[in-house]
Amino acid sequence: MRVNILCYVRRALFSVMILASLSTQVVYALIIGEIDVISREGEPLLANIQISPTNPDEKITAACFSLIKATTSPGQEEPDLSAARLELEGSRDIGHQIKISTATPIDTRLLTLRLKAKCISSGLTIREFNFELKPATNTLFPQADIISATAEKVDANTLPKPDEKSVLQKLELNGSVRAGYFSSSRKLDGKNDLGSGSVWLKATPNIGEGVSLIAQGWVRNDDSFRATGNSAKLQEGYLQFSAGNVDYRVGKQIIVWGRADRLNPTDNLTRRNFTLLTPEEDDQRIGALAAKVTYYSHENSLTGIWLPDMDPNIFPVTATPGVFFTKHIPHTNRIALKFDRSGGDVDWSISYYSGLDLNPDIAIGATTTSGTNLIFDYNRIRVLGMDAATVIGRYGLRAEAAYTWTENAGANDFMIKKPFLYMVAGGDRTFFDYLNFNIQYYLRHVTNYSDPQAIANPLLRSVVIPTAALWNQFSRSQHGISVRVSNKWFHEMLEGEIAAVTSFGPSNYFIRPKLVYAFSDHVKGSLGMDIYRGKSNTFFGRLQDNSLLFAEMKYGF
Repeated sequence: MRVNILCYVRRALFSVMILASLSTQVVYALIIGEIDVISREGEPLLANIQISPTNPDEKITAACFSLIKATTSPGQEEPDLSAARLELEGSRDIGHQIKISTATPIDTRLLTLRLKAKCISSGLTIREFNFELKPATNTLFPQADIISATAEKVDANTLPKPDEKSVLQKLELNGSVRAGYFSSSRKLDGKNDLGSGSVWLKATPNIGEGVSLIAQGWVRNDDSFRATGNSAKLQEGYLQFSAGNVDYRVGKQIIVWGRADRLNPTDNLTRRNFTLLTPEEDDQRIGALAAKVTYYSHENSLTGIWLPDMDPNIFPVTATPGVFFTKHIPHTNRIALKFDRSGGDVDWSISYYSGLDLNPDIAIGATTTSGTNLIFDYNRIRVLGMDAATVIGRYGLRAEAAYTWTENAGANDFMIKKPFLYMVAGGDRTFFDYLNFNIQYYLRHVTNYSDPQAIANPLLRSVVIPTAALWNQFSRSQHGISVRVSNKWFHEMLEGEIAAVTSFGPSNYFIRPKLVYAFSDHVKGSLGMDIYRGKSNTFFGRLQDNSLLFAEMKYGF
């Protein structure tokens, strides 16, 4: 009986290794387009800059961008742009632009702007714009500007009424329709050759002066269009408004922290659904109910977040005879604070999180004639983190680290994760126009480490060994590298990328090759693979059954 229980428990715990994909996220580049200057000399600056992430599903925010000290022509006074406001407009599917505006006039003709882009998954980029403002309008005879233009007779009856907007325009609605093929599911349920169909929608209507509503989600079928595969999810739904230098967000929202290249030790606030069939990892993110307040002062910002509840990460567990699972999620408030400095030579931040762990500890419950109960316990953690990013020549450099305190009682406590340090450092460089190389080194170090293989109790040992491997605590220290190479061809219509993560020591690795082709401005196709390999007792080796081929067509509107 004991031998059967140990076998079932071991099989069940191995099945949850899908969480290794936390360390295998892929990165894309960000294209900064040309500047469109609307204002004139002597007026407050108003300009728009087109922003195009090469992955249309890449989530970017206004916080990704800042202005570096501007310059003027010789002999002219340098304008003060420290209080310039940067706003992100548009959407993922119709295109983004950064709106730059100032409250004070710009009394110069020639101007240079340096825009810094520091989005999480795009590294760090600086784009310089040199332009000449249009001459000021004739203030004595303003009609002269109109008379000098060629007059055209316009029938007023043919002009659209200002309030005549379609429902889509009023809702600021956009989205995509997708159809895909996946050679296997991500639920460890043995299902293969799945067809996936989905509709993704996002609405961003303005509902008042300075107040907007953001809502996005999807409906889909991931089981070869059988009724059992239907599902729907609201990813985000929150109100956003500003008052002076303070921004407010209230509702269900996705909050992403960290400056490293997709390996983010400080990203602990909102969950992922690792079973979702999608080629894009960011689509797996799901918002959490939160109140977020950010105060801005020049290059500094201070953010406070209150999360009254917690939904954990979603990951698959194989149905195993003789083993059943239950969850224990205590009701508790979560809080987070972050100080960020952006706009200088080095961007950096320091953050603190106190709340429940999105990933469970695994405890042994009751063993009866019907089987053994394994309990997913979501215990409290405290995380102190920091990150930094800068540009030296054509190299973008990033670093991020976090120390996590857990409720572990010491070296002999194997049921709760031990405190650990997780750090990432690396950089990237772009050659020619689009060829980008990115490499990072990561390290995990466990405090109060004890070898799980030395546990005398066989049942306890059978649980602790796979759990320690699952949470990267099988050995005192673990380190490795992530590498990404990407490029574009055929006038940016074809994008290719190979991303890989490997751990030093026993051979095990993850590789994701991917191609994206733009058939038109609205239609794109993706083709790729997730490949896990390694020995059976290694991190990626135990994920080998999650290797798959995927293909997807997407129409964006």
